[in-house]
Amino acid sequence: MRQPLYVTDALAVGYTAIHRQPFILLFSIGLSVYLWLGRAIGLALPPNDVQGIVAQWLGTLHAIDARTLLLITNMIPFLAPGPAAMLPPPIYLPVAQFVSAVVILNLIALSLSSSFMVLLRQMLLNERPAWKITLIRSLTVAYRLAGLFGIVGGVLGPLLGLSVLIGFYIPATIPFIYNGWILLGIFGLIGFGLTPEIITLHNERPVAALRKSWQLARQRWFAIATFLAVCAVVEVGFAQIWHALATQPGLLALAIIGNAYIGSGLRAARLQFYRAHAATVALS
Repeated sequence: MRQPLYVTDALAVGYTAIHRQPFILLFSIGLSVYLWLGRAIGLALPPNDVQGIVAQWLGTLHAIDARTLLLITNMIPFLAPGPAAMLPPPIYLPVAQFVSAVVILNLIALSLSSSFMVLLRQMLLNERPAWKITLIRSLTVAYRLAGLFGIVGGVLGPLLGLSVLIGFYIPATIPFIYNGWILLGIFGLIGFGLTPEIITLHNERPVAALRKSWQLARQRWFAIATFLAVCAVVEVGFAQIWHALATQPGLLALAIIGNAYIGSGLRAARLQFYRAHAATVALS
């Protein structure tokens, strides 16, 4: 029996929910406006007495905007400023303050993302609970998403560190390490990529949500891969359009709103896609 894909149905339901309650776009719009008009946060160059690999790493991080590192916990679609964007002069912070800024930004992103996901859930399910219930749900989702990110970081962090060390001391292994991380990323996205949706919809604990995501992937591997591929093509394709518009005079607002619409609809579609498939399989 052919397995249903639910790709177009999920997209239709997701964007219908956005049309009904377009206020949800404010999350994405606000985040994109901050990234485009706010000041970048960089790491100050190391003092002259710092040498070796530490100096190299600090020098590399000097060119990174700390605000872009909120990708760690952020699930709100945003339009990232490109190299041609006109930004205010960046703020350069010492190591301790830079790390603190990254942590604070990710805590804020986690809180906003949890509220964003919970509101999408309530829109899809046509729920209109009191604001206190929404707040409690958001806090619960934030707590469990934090646990999820902790688990993922605890597994991938040591692997990443080992990969960096091997690549640094044995440069010939870098292509193999790079391809290995690509394969691991694809496998992880298909097998465990719907975990945040499971936490949001079913209030599952992180380990249970990971297990359910894997159980669903084992039975719907092709369907999930197809859906995620379609979402990636749509998001990446439109991202090129939005970035092209954003660099044109007077079109930044249009690009930010367009990106918010496409990205938020895809995030709602992910929730609906999981709901549709979870209803057809037995997950324990």
